[in-house]
Amino acid sequence: MFDKNIAYNDLPLLPWKFDYEQKEILKLTIKASEALSKLNGLLYLVPNIEILISPLLTKESVESSAIENINTTTLKVLQSQALPEKNIAWAEKEVLHYHNAILKGFENIKKYWWIGYNFLIETQSIIEPNKTWIRKLPWTVIANWFWETLYTPPSWKENIDKLLTNLEKFINDMEDDIDPLIKMPVIHYQFESIHPFYDWNWRTWRILNVLYLVLTKKLDFPVLFLSEYINKTKWKYYKLLNKTTNTNDYTNLIIYFLEAIIEQSKNTWEKILKIKELMSEKEEKIEKLNMDYSKVTKILFSFPFLSVNELANKLEISRQAVTNNISKLEENNVVESIKIGRNKLIFIPEFIALLS
Repeated sequence: MFDKNIAYNDLPLLPWKFDYEQKEILKLTIKASEALSKLNGLLYLVPNIEILISPLLTKESVESSAIENINTTTLKVLQSQALPEKNIAWAEKEVLHYHNAILKGFENIKKYWWIGYNFLIETQSIIEPNKTWIRKLPWTVIANWFWETLYTPPSWKENIDKLLTNLEKFINDMEDDIDPLIKMPVIHYQFESIHPFYDWNWRTWRILNVLYLVLTKKLDFPVLFLSEYINKTKWKYYKLLNKTTNTNDYTNLIIYFLEAIIEQSKNTWEKILKIKELMSEKEEKIEKLNMDYSKVTKILFSFPFLSVNELANKLEISRQAVTNNISKLEENNVVESIKIGRNKLIFIPEFIALLS
């Protein structure tokens, strides 16, 4: 029997004996699949969607980090990406670690089409470079603000290794007849219950959520932002995790995640459509200025904030020439500029608003 004060070394291996085909779950799964399919299709309406992956992920990175009380804003993180590393504050660096971990994970999936033990360790190593190893000792507990124990994860490395190996098999089994949208919350719960790392486990498994959808070809790009939904409903979310542990019943947790997928898919495709419209509008203005409008637009939407030197390098023109171009862009309301310390940064205000 589960006891929150004792290491949960009896955490059941996957798959649990559970009715994955309950009527309510299946109905929501169809709706969630339709929402993801629409989102995936809309991505291809944007020219060179690859250029938007990094900027779009920034908000998810901020929201996910906020769940763990790393508080900053999307604006600050976007600005920090254009600043020298010495000028980036701790919170923004932490968010960028998460951001970079998603991009690296996406790159690995496209290369190997596998999410396994080493994949999780590499993801964790980017998020938390100084603590990348699997927990070897007991005494780890999950507690609330009052230091009351809420959950004690499995202890000892051999137990954790066994559970992670089992999880790896479950993740990559594409022939078990369980819809990936139903498996995703199960994988999420199991990783959270194993809690294999000393720190930032939560951020690792939130990355696992969206990359699993890419692995199973539910999405072509990792642009579903579930952390925003979790942030808005965090007390319900934690309550459901606890209830699942105490009852061995995934039902309500699966429903929660399917509802999150539906809502966040809609929010994301609305954002994509607005960005597409903005790109077309800016491209028309740039074309009238006798610039390489396609290249300039691509750069401005790939890097939300750019220093003068970076823009000169990317356009492969002199600093004087890029300064003249920036003046034209500002005069015609294509971009604005801001001074942060000694750094002048160029940005499209409407694009920043959409990302924020």
